Amino acid sequence: MESGTRFAVHVDQFKEIVLQMETIGEPLDETRQLVLLLGSLTDEYRMISTVLENTPNMTLAYAIQALSGVDASDESSSAQQKAFVAKKSYDKRGFNGKCFYCKKTGHKATECRKKKADEERGQVARETSEDAFTATSAMGKSEWLVDSGASSHMTSVRDKFVSMKELKTPVRITIADGKKIDAVAMGTVGLKLMDGTSVTLSDVMYIPEVEGSLISVAKLAEKDVVAQFSKDKCVFRYGDATVMEAKRCGNVYKLKTVGDEVCHAATTSRKEPWAVVHARLGHIPYKRYEQLLTMADGVPRIADAPSDHVCAGCCMGKMREDNFSRNPEKTIKSAGVLDLIHSDVMGPMQTKTPGGCTYAVTFIDDFSRHVTVYFMKKKAEVLEKFKMFKADMENATGRKIKRLRSDNGGEYTGRLFKEYLSKQGIRHEKTVPYTPQQNGLAERMNRSLVGMARFQTP
Repeated sequence: MESGTRFAVHVDQFKEIVLQMETIGEPLDETRQLVLLLGSLTDEYRMISTVLENTPNMTLAYAIQALSGVDASDESSSAQQKAFVAKKSYDKRGFNGKCFYCKKTGHKATECRKKKADEERGQVARETSEDAFTATSAMGKSEWLVDSGASSHMTSVRDKFVSMKELKTPVRITIADGKKIDAVAMGTVGLKLMDGTSVTLSDVMYIPEVEGSLISVAKLAEKDVVAQFSKDKCVFRYGDATVMEAKRCGNVYKLKTVGDEVCHAATTSRKEPWAVVHARLGHIPYKRYEQLLTMADGVPRIADAPSDHVCAGCCMGKMREDNFSRNPEKTIKSAGVLDLIHSDVMGPMQTKTPGGCTYAVTFIDDFSRHVTVYFMKKKAEVLEKFKMFKADMENATGRKIKRLRSDNGGEYTGRLFKEYLSKQGIRHEKTVPYTPQQNGLAERMNRSLVGMARFQTP
């Protein structure tokens, strides 16, 4: 939007763009349209745009209606007044909650007739508007007031900010006595409560001129934190967990914190089971956790003692494979030639043999350690090579092969190989999966053969 352009012209152009997006198959939902519309406005509409952005349940239709009444030519001189009126008119569309003054439903405290009558008789002091504090009396730096009407958290205590970003354009705030002050920055505030837990408040406005600090119920509601008011306290809950409690002091609810200490915790800290805290802290041992409590603030507290806690993750992570222990019966060499044959397949090799082979199969006699190697073009040739080996060795020695030991490769466990061994009366010994040590003789021979071939390669 160009400076000086009337909003009516701009919104027509905006609607045309939205229609074009729908035409090309990229429709924009109402929320996205609202964000893009407010973001496209010039600095002349900055104030009312900020108010509309911070108004809960804002709709696109109402935003267009509110902005249409603003003339860009005098927006800079009356933006605050128009923004304030726009927010008031939006909030008064309908309220089904309970008045905090007379306790009746259907209206807010600012609309309460009984409250206005009492104020006219001088019985009570006028409360703060919905854009400021619920009380303007002197407060300590460690005290925060709970306001159900404020649209944002506010404070004048700069030291409590964990992070802060200066606002390019200050946001005008109206307080109870009608005074207008500016919020010059926004950031995250860390608080340490009296019970030792820590909380953080995001999107907190920094207002140097105001006294005290304010917690916005509406802002917390956006984070799914629910405020439950009673006659003596206000309890903030997130799900089933209690986040914090504010005590009632007169007609206001105050949250007290420990001094001015800043807590750098990123989330609310409350007592959790040791199993949860243990996992969140990277499976830290309990002794290290006790040391951490004395070294840092904001460490999560535990609700139970870890006396009998067993962490499955730690058990799995600390497990290791024991050294392979051979079966004593299998450490003894066979009694004779061909009583036991070790076999394994190598390949595929990167370099082919002159005959085009990329695989090799070895047969090792357990008794004599005689090694026979056959080259193959594919693994399926193992059965054929074993038949050749069997015929050669049995003819040379006059003895029969009794046992064959190999891994669980498909070349050894196929149907044809099984049928052949069964017909020949040869017992097949297969290693346990992922345990090549049980066929270590053949595995080690493969390594030696590969080394010999590598050394002879020019």
